[in-house]
Amino acid sequence: MKKLLSGIAALPFMAAIALAGQPTPLTDNQMDTVTAGFDFAEVDISNTSTVGIFVDLPSIGTCSSCYLQVNGTSWGHPGVLSMQVLSQFGP
Repeated sequence: MKKLLSGIAALPFMAAIALAGQPTPLTDNQMDTVTAGFDFAEVDISNTSTVGIFVDLPSIGTCSSCYLQVNGTSWGHPGVLSMQVLSQFGP
């Protein structure tokens, strides 16, 4: 019986949440500066190779000793690339 009364007592609070107003959408200028907090960098080093993956970070330039270098497109801020993948033999 207590569970039933507790459930009924909680109904007004759940109704208040359901009736809450919608969030205000961002303007175009605000959307241009949003990065959603997603910057990612991972460097894996082993005895035989080094692999780096970078997302939404400034370009690290060219790698003369890399056998694989993939540079994504530039966007937003100057020098920031959407994605970079670098891999080379040796640590």
